[in-house]
Amino acid sequence: MKILVLNSGSSSIKCCIYDFANFPDKLVDPIWADKIEWKNIEKKGAIKKEIKSLLSDKKIDCIGHRIVHGGKKYRASIVIDNEVKKEIRKFADLAPLHNLADLEGIEILEQLFPNTPQIAVFDTAFHHTMPAYAAIYSGPYKWFEEGIQRFGFHGISFQYCSRRANELLEQESSRLVICHLGSGASLCAVKNGKSINTTMGFTPLEGLMMDTRCGTVDPGILLYLSKKKTLNELSKELYEESGLLGISGISSDMRDILDKVSQGNERAKLTIDIYVHRLVSMIGSMIATLGGIDALVFTGGIGENAFPIRQQVCDSLGFLGIHLSNHQSNSPEDLVLSSSDSKVKILLIHTQETFEIARECWQKMG
Repeated sequence: MKILVLNSGSSSIKCCIYDFANFPDKLVDPIWADKIEWKNIEKKGAIKKEIKSLLSDKKIDCIGHRIVHGGKKYRASIVIDNEVKKEIRKFADLAPLHNLADLEGIEILEQLFPNTPQIAVFDTAFHHTMPAYAAIYSGPYKWFEEGIQRFGFHGISFQYCSRRANELLEQESSRLVICHLGSGASLCAVKNGKSINTTMGFTPLEGLMMDTRCGTVDPGILLYLSKKKTLNELSKELYEESGLLGISGISSDMRDILDKVSQGNERAKLTIDIYVHRLVSMIGSMIATLGGIDALVFTGGIGENAFPIRQQVCDSLGFLGIHLSNHQSNSPEDLVLSSSDSKVKILLIHTQETFEIARECWQKMG
């Protein structure tokens, strides 16, 4: 079965084709892969042209999509029909950087491959195992009754990484804190393969400091600013002008900021200090939820490649017996990074969201 996966992220669209003869228990490389950068899409309609140029000569049996927000309704992957598309559009208000882009990809591929089934694989689905006390906000209970709750995101990545971590640890039962650190960033507390807490919430805006997203802020700030700004202005600041970019004034790219730190830039150093402070604080909350920790997992573009961030985080958590080895390189392989005397395993895992989506498609079509 040839499975095309379209993963529309906040910075790019990853396109991969997998060819499965049987259900894959281990990682399988795609037989074809390419990427479209959103920054290169200058006008409406250009994305359809880009996708068509990449895929018009491809033969595929099924198409899988990463869908960021599926709300309460979708707890598992599902074949896409008009009702599913309607729901994806409905949740676009809660994931404005993602769901509409996901929907656009679905509709373009419907035109290019009208007889090929498409599967929605939801980032929120993995977190449906969270207990009510972790999912319900402390506002009026009617919020929950109206569908306002913590959903969590990056679930496809967390699902893959939790399984891969157990392979590296050679055990099935474990308490993991997985740090998905990329343009978007969140943590997940995983116990025995199930999500029991996470840092993103009702939307992908809550939690850690991100590339241009603020993460958690005092809601009183928003009440205060709402007297001076429009909702559109506030939304733009929260989603597009905060985080690494907002604090540094330099870039939303961690590599650029670390480079400026090495040159003695004080704003860049402050940005890293805030980023690590927020990260360590929230890792602590995940550990408390789990009642301890067996392994700390780093994944995502920053988690996999920014050794200075991993080093500062692990140094800050040294009081828990978390110690890195001297291995500082950013290996293309998944690695155990903890030293022999570390009480907690430290893992570097290269997340494989497109592969995980393809596995979900196989299971759904099988």
